[in-house]
Amino acid sequence: MTPQRAGGQSGAGGPDHARFGLFYLGYYGYVGLISPYVSLYFADRGFDPVQIGVLMASFQVSRIVGPYLWGWLSDVMHTRVRILRVSAFTSLLAFLMLPGVGSYGGMMAMMLTLSLLTSAMSPLGDALTISTLRRHGAFDHSYGRIRMFGSLGFIGAVLAGGALFEAVGMRAFPWVASAVLAILAGVVLTMRDAADEGPRTAPPRALPLLRRPDVAWFLASAFLMMFAHAALYVFYSLWLETLGYSKFAIGMMWTIGVVAEIVFFYYQGLLFARLALRTILAGTFVLAALRFGLTGYFAQLAWLMALVQVLHAATFAAHHSASLKRLQAWFAGPLQGRGQALYTGISYGVGGTLGGLAMGWTWNALAPAHTFGLAAAAAAAGAFCAVMSFRAEGDGALQSSAAQTRSAIASDEVSPGDSMPNR
Repeated sequence: MTPQRAGGQSGAGGPDHARFGLFYLGYYGYVGLISPYVSLYFADRGFDPVQIGVLMASFQVSRIVGPYLWGWLSDVMHTRVRILRVSAFTSLLAFLMLPGVGSYGGMMAMMLTLSLLTSAMSPLGDALTISTLRRHGAFDHSYGRIRMFGSLGFIGAVLAGGALFEAVGMRAFPWVASAVLAILAGVVLTMRDAADEGPRTAPPRALPLLRRPDVAWFLASAFLMMFAHAALYVFYSLWLETLGYSKFAIGMMWTIGVVAEIVFFYYQGLLFARLALRTILAGTFVLAALRFGLTGYFAQLAWLMALVQVLHAATFAAHHSASLKRLQAWFAGPLQGRGQALYTGISYGVGGTLGGLAMGWTWNALAPAHTFGLAAAAAAAGAFCAVMSFRAEGDGALQSSAAQTRSAIASDEVSPGDSMPNR
């Protein structure tokens, strides 16, 4: 894709791809260092597998309440960019302090702080991007191609990090991550909030929507998907290292997965045009169960692991885009920030936290292979919840809710023709 002119809008009046793309590039570059390497950094600092699991869970726990807090604040203050700037710069300052933290309790406190500070970035960045694309009817075609820059940032960080840490050791990890956060902070300084399209009003309540069966089943499925992915994000690198894979080989395995997600993001418009959303969403869980089962019990086969990593296109990329599209049935306009935050908090926050704790216990008490077996079982349960979410809307509740939502927010961010059908 060719990035458009930087600014609030493109020269042709459409959404600005370049600015959003740079944000995703920087943010997921940071994630590309955290996901594969922070557990190795903790191990290098002398923490055992159970302690690492708790630390990773601590890193996640603030994401339970943090995203909703930031989402509510952004909806009330009618700004996302200012909050993103605070998040980026304070996260940088916190990470610069990490090498000086010596105790286990101090490290846990630092992970909680960093988690709270960075928990604003993903939901608010997505909310800003999606609300802009929806005005131009461009979500299906353009979101994946913008989000693709995040995958490129992730790949660059994983490959560079693997080679660098292999050469100089894991003690360089905090300084490398701080450098990436500094770049991200510079990018966020250039971003601008989307212009209001109507008078500002008090934002409607979001939490009552959680009582809807279709919403509850959907969020339960999202919880289970991230519960399952805790095995990947917390223990995948350690599992491969235990089996004798080099750090470079570990980085290559992560890279294969991200290349697969880039391909999906680029072509996601074709998939959404041809398959029903329920088929895409439920299918991602089935493939996740297959992926984690094979990772747990056949990881010694490097060629198979390389093939299995291609399923990341489904278990992360397709699930992510399909979930964001599904959310638009219930959360839009002044509900956008809190809708994204609820999704992030329940899935990555609660799901990631409990998943990290459960996987850490399974790793220590049973066997590392069974850690991924548990992840496969959670993904299978998530498939059931995803199917039930669509069945729960069969009585026309979706159309009724969409009409109520459009009525409540018509004066704010949603334009006519902004509907995003889930089927």
